[in-house]
Amino acid sequence: MSLGQRPRDALRAAVHLAQTAEQCGYHRVWYAEHHLPAATACAAPAVLVATVAAATDRLRVGSGGVVLRHHAPWHVAETFTALDALYPGRIDLGVAGGIGADEDTARRLEGRAVPHPQRLEELDGALRALGAGVQGWVLGASARSAEQAAALGWHYGSGNVTGDPAPLQAYRARHSGRRHRQSTVALAVAVVCAETTAEALRLASSHRAYFGLQGMVPGGSPVPRPDTTPGGPGPLDLYPRLVVGDPVTVRSALTALARRYGADELALITITHDPQARRRSYALVAEAFAQAPHVPIHRPDQPGGYL
Repeated sequence: MSLGQRPRDALRAAVHLAQTAEQCGYHRVWYAEHHLPAATACAAPAVLVATVAAATDRLRVGSGGVVLRHHAPWHVAETFTALDALYPGRIDLGVAGGIGADEDTARRLEGRAVPHPQRLEELDGALRALGAGVQGWVLGASARSAEQAAALGWHYGSGNVTGDPAPLQAYRARHSGRRHRQSTVALAVAVVCAETTAEALRLASSHRAYFGLQGMVPGGSPVPRPDTTPGGPGPLDLYPRLVVGDPVTVRSALTALARRYGADELALITITHDPQARRRSYALVAEAFAQAPHVPIHRPDQPGGYL
């Protein structure tokens, strides 16, 4: 949520962005669970999933992800089974093992003291019992989360763009096929793209400041304007956690990261103060890849690719 926005403004901007993504040819859009009312507008991904699915035609829509420690696994399964019934073949269920909140809020949300791997097993069992057709994604950045995804036969969304690719290779080798026959890796990368690198750097200063401000005040802080951000390391210093530049630069950097980690898809995360600049960033990345045909990184039959 940007400085000066109301939650309804941010939510409407999210719907508009999803419609733009669909027009640009993106394959899926996900919404994360965060309990920071001054920084994010939606603590309930399923609500936004339903809204965006209704406002688009073919885009896959999902959670990226539900913080499983805050919810009963069976209830999560029922919720996404209902979404799958309304929008068959379009719903993704991504789950994470983090907190997504400050300590006080996390205590209010906390359910049974059950370890995350056990919650994942319960969720998988509930989805099978309910006959849900959703795609299951384990989200994480560690070897342990990759192992959990492999054991369940789920797809894996990795937030690790600086570490060893070995856990992703092990995930593929040990993928059980229990839920999904084939393994799939989506690599999450933060991106700010503009017509020029200079403009992208200016916009990306908001991204850097936004994450630097979280945890400093209860409830988080909104995305600041790019011309009011504090000093410190520039956006280029955050590479590869943040890819910044003009379309050609961004395409090259994303291609290199995807090849290094053997990703089937890239999950792009763009944070700017101006919603229009955010939409434009996604559009420019899509145009850059459309103008430069590429060989699929891992499997030619895998949907998604870079977008």
